[in-house]
Amino acid sequence: MKVYESDLLSIHYEKKNNCFVQFWKESPESPEDLKNEFLIFTDFCKEYKPSNTLWLQENFCFPITYEIYNWIEEHVNIPCVENGNKKVAFVVGKDVLVHLSVMNSFKEGKSIISPLHFATEKEARIWMTETKTNPTTNTKITILFEGVDEEGNSIIKIKRPSSDISNTIKSFGALIEENNFIKTNISKFTQLTKREKEILVIFSKGMRHQEVADELFISVQTLRKHWKNIKNKLEIKSLVDVILYVNAFDME
Repeated sequence: MKVYESDLLSIHYEKKNNCFVQFWKESPESPEDLKNEFLIFTDFCKEYKPSNTLWLQENFCFPITYEIYNWIEEHVNIPCVENGNKKVAFVVGKDVLVHLSVMNSFKEGKSIISPLHFATEKEARIWMTETKTNPTTNTKITILFEGVDEEGNSIIKIKRPSSDISNTIKSFGALIEENNFIKTNISKFTQLTKREKEILVIFSKGMRHQEVADELFISVQTLRKHWKNIKNKLEIKSLVDVILYVNAFDME
């Protein structure tokens, strides 16, 4: 039963499953458009009190910022949970990076709800009607090169079980973050000497100064001079920073 439809959003209520299904006909173009639709959705949640909600994101192309997410948490997520919403599922849209922003917003914002993300509506519906908390996944992955398009861009196809769509998207996010880290810090990294790079790798293993010095057959005093130079060049403050550099620049 259709309970609402605008130029952007369509909401259907399925009494049998006590489920709301939302389909974005077109993507919002401004925070105001997004908030208006969400407020209407929340009002219907208060009225119908669905235990399940399914968001079909095929046409959704509006990145979710931390500020917008905080608003959604206060005005949508919390009221809907208070009115009986227990399970929330998203079917991934065409814009993978936008959907990554949706996934990250729930993770970073420590939401009151823990939605799952699916490649197909069928998989999402199965999860919403079963008693298991999480779907099983198969992590087998295949990467295929399919040539070059008319604009000279390489076409790479990644084949991975649809049940593992969340991890696939997270992999894209990690790859982008690492690429941005490299671009931002490449000039700093190239300042390191061969010995300093060697020390950086050893430190990434969590070894103490004396252990590192012993492995390199140098004095602790000499090691500390190297370490001071490394910290100044890379502007690092913790072991986490060290590991970031070692992983990003494939130093192991």
